[in-house]
Amino acid sequence: MFKKILLISTLALIISSCSDDKAKEKALLNEVIKIHDKVMVDDGIVMQNKTKLKALTTNNPAPGIKDSVELYSKLLDNADDSMMTWMNKFNPDFTGKSHGEVMDYLTKQKAQIIKINTKLDSAIAASNTYISKNKVK
Repeated sequence: MFKKILLISTLALIISSCSDDKAKEKALLNEVIKIHDKVMVDDGIVMQNKTKLKALTTNNPAPGIKDSVELYSKLLDNADDSMMTWMNKFNPDFTGKSHGEVMDYLTKQKAQIIKINTKLDSAIAASNTYISKNKVK
């Protein structure tokens, strides 16, 4: 009788720990996706700012505008390229992976997407400042 209770208890513990592991994996994946979603919104701002920068070169003959626009456009392009590279490499298919492997992968992906988010935020802020100071009047 004791062996049956021990067996049932052990199975219950294994099942609950597996579902707990899956819950942890899902929660971490959701954190990565949440940051990704913010980055995607920022990507739209990158495209808008690139368009505004291009308009500055056509509408403003002031010296140095072209060089500055190229600098800020390149900053935006680099941030955008980092995001696209990350997206192309990100693979949320964890078939055959252990809990530890999944958590390690997602932790690394989260760190990468946070770094990309920071890079995008910085490029957007810098280009916003430049655009606002150089609007065509």
